[in-house]
Amino acid sequence: MIRATVRFAVLSVATLVALTGPAWAQALPKPEVGPEKAFAPPPRVERTLSNGLHVVAVRYATVPKISAMLTVRAGLALDPASKGGLAQFVADTAQEGTATRSSEQLKRDVFAMGATLSGFAGQDSTTFQMRGLAESMPRMMNLLADVVRNPAFPQAEVDLLKANTAQQLQAQMASPQAVSNKVFRQSLFGDHPYGRTGPTLDSLPAIDRASIAAYHSTYYRPNNAFLVVIGDAAPDAVFAAAEQAFGSWTRAAVPETKAPAMPVTKGRRLVFVQRPNSVQSSISVGNFTTRRDDARWYTLQLANQIYGAAFDSRLVRNIREEKGYTYSPQSQFQAMAEGGFYRAAADVRNDVTGATLKEIYAEIDKLRAGGPEAEELADAKQYSRGLFLIQNATQAGFAGTVNTVNTFALPKDYPETFQRQISQPSAEAIKTGAEMLLGSEDSVVVIVGDYAKVKDQLGAFTNITFVDLSGKPIPEPK
Repeated sequence: MIRATVRFAVLSVATLVALTGPAWAQALPKPEVGPEKAFAPPPRVERTLSNGLHVVAVRYATVPKISAMLTVRAGLALDPASKGGLAQFVADTAQEGTATRSSEQLKRDVFAMGATLSGFAGQDSTTFQMRGLAESMPRMMNLLADVVRNPAFPQAEVDLLKANTAQQLQAQMASPQAVSNKVFRQSLFGDHPYGRTGPTLDSLPAIDRASIAAYHSTYYRPNNAFLVVIGDAAPDAVFAAAEQAFGSWTRAAVPETKAPAMPVTKGRRLVFVQRPNSVQSSISVGNFTTRRDDARWYTLQLANQIYGAAFDSRLVRNIREEKGYTYSPQSQFQAMAEGGFYRAAADVRNDVTGATLKEIYAEIDKLRAGGPEAEELADAKQYSRGLFLIQNATQAGFAGTVNTVNTFALPKDYPETFQRQISQPSAEAIKTGAEMLLGSEDSVVVIVGDYAKVKDQLGAFTNITFVDLSGKPIPEPK
């Protein structure tokens, strides 16, 4: 019976294929794109506690949960030059025990609430995030406050984190992409604080419990922080929980820091990272861009998307679809408090290293000279509007947007006006933006690969610096 049923099923499929013929090979019709929706976020209610902690509350009852983000206005850029990565060590070890909770107990308490806890140090700020059920909000706030206010920085946890970090850094040296990104940032920014992207094997020994505690005591103050709570909770309830958890946090004067001037890049400068026997080259090309609060940010965002940030970008169409040099070329545009950068990246075979660089620059020059086509500009704007809507459809996503507004002092109506602002730049504005964003004559190039296998393709570069996988200078490889 079973065999007969199987034979019948096979015959039925075969009969169906025979009857439908080529129809099976035809692509299904694409569904119609629905009308665009405007983003209308819930109102934000803001209040500042007596100790200076600014609190932003939003009733966003999509699900019975909340997302709370406590941000300290201090990040990797404030690390001492000899202790790069210190800010991240503060964030990591703060989650490994407080004055009243061991590392194990802290994790048990988070788990018992069905919540998550994380902390991350960026260039300009450090953010701790908790997500969980709305009914647990007061307990979540208390735990978040305990982590931020009362970390014990246990010596054993500091030692363990340093040991694990050393292993991770060693492992990263085996990744050409990670090395290319890191050396690019260091080569572009030099001694500027934005060149510090985290701990290094050189800075790791200098980071100790005393420096971690000193950093925390200096910068982790309520008048140097803000709290964003988005979710299924009334603003008054949020403010009450915030007052109970953070109200007794002691304010103190925070050292004023004057950011150094951004460096300037002149000419095309190549930094070659020697990786013997490499079968491919990991390429980074880029230059400086504007601050995050610059009004031209929208224009540069679109220019970068058209150039290489989207999967249908010019860079992808050229060196992936047409040339077949690599699977996933891309470009990154990152704007921070004092400045930013763009970085085009591609991993290619040794024999097309020079050709890839030629095409990266060719697409830069083409966009700078002629600007975008009407259709690709319209598509880029539509994609940006839709992506913004999707990103902010969740509580955590919208919390991230509100956090960005407060981190970089963006206009309060940024969430409501983003779709309109991103729709305004003209083709001529994008052309001008590309001239500013995409450095062609002036840029930094980093290649991770085997110099002996690609040097004959790099004749156009006369300014070449050679470094090892850790970024330290070495003689020209023979």
